[in-house]
Amino acid sequence: MTTYILGAGASHHAGYPLTAELGERLCDWVSHNRPEHYFLRASVDELHKIYGNLEDLERILTELSDGPHYSPVASLDRAARSRMLANVGYSIPEFFNDLRHSPAPLYDQFAQEQVRADDVVLTFNYDVACERALKNAGVWEIGDGYGFSLGIDQIPRSKMKILKLHGSTNWWGTMFNGLLEGCAQVGPNALPFRPVIFFEKDFEFLSYSKHLRDPLCTRGSKAALHPALVMPILHKRFYSETSSGGREWEEFWGDIWGQAGRALQSSARIVMIGYSMPAADEDARQLLLTKCNKNAAITLVCGRRSAQIRSEFERAGFKNVRVFNGLFKEFLALSA
Repeated sequence: MTTYILGAGASHHAGYPLTAELGERLCDWVSHNRPEHYFLRASVDELHKIYGNLEDLERILTELSDGPHYSPVASLDRAARSRMLANVGYSIPEFFNDLRHSPAPLYDQFAQEQVRADDVVLTFNYDVACERALKNAGVWEIGDGYGFSLGIDQIPRSKMKILKLHGSTNWWGTMFNGLLEGCAQVGPNALPFRPVIFFEKDFEFLSYSKHLRDPLCTRGSKAALHPALVMPILHKRFYSETSSGGREWEEFWGDIWGQAGRALQSSARIVMIGYSMPAADEDARQLLLTKCNKNAAITLVCGRRSAQIRSEFERAGFKNVRVFNGLFKEFLALSA
């Protein structure tokens, strides 16, 4: 069994931004495309005005989240900061969905030539380019391929999983245990609650019938939901806070990350592509450095960061770590 770990460098060929590019690319997209909902562009515009640029989006969003007294947003009250943070969260899937019809030839090759039944892909990327390629290659299905079941009988079982550890632009989330108008458990043998809901156009993008429906949301509207993304802040939060002060989604994220840990423990081969293991990704670093099978053959396809990442794995006790001196394209060419 092989586990592939994908970072933003793997999706860059399809037009998606690297983490360091996200803020400025998002700002440029807002300026030129003017998204439908005014509140989305207003928040991005306001942040750009406050900071002068969005080059360090991770720091900016962290300051919106935490409101330190020294930050440019310290004068904003907590409600205003939370609203701006949420609006940026809504903007990201809108921006990514504007990019998603671009070709992704390396993912197509990856899906057709590399991935096999029972393999697992762990990705920190929000976009859905990889799973579209996997679906078209006949190895992945949405019904249970994300690590949870949609309960749609007409979709065959997936041959492999893609576990999206920071969420996905086609995941829309419920709060308060899913008690939204039009969203309900269906049938006498209803599946365990899942907070993620899918919409018709997202099924269609992944090459499913335009008539396919998520049984949990037959009449749902995105206006009542929120993007199921772990925001790019320095100390990432794998939960959603409710107005009553409670936390939701912890069990959901815990289960996804638990599946990732078990996949890494049982893998004979681990390939990391385009992921730099930044210091800010504390949970991801802990997962990779403590849960990977110490006897696995680990290949790093991470550009200039590969040598440093190899040193970190070796300090953690891994003996079979090699650097591939090339990028995703060259790796696929030599592995074919």
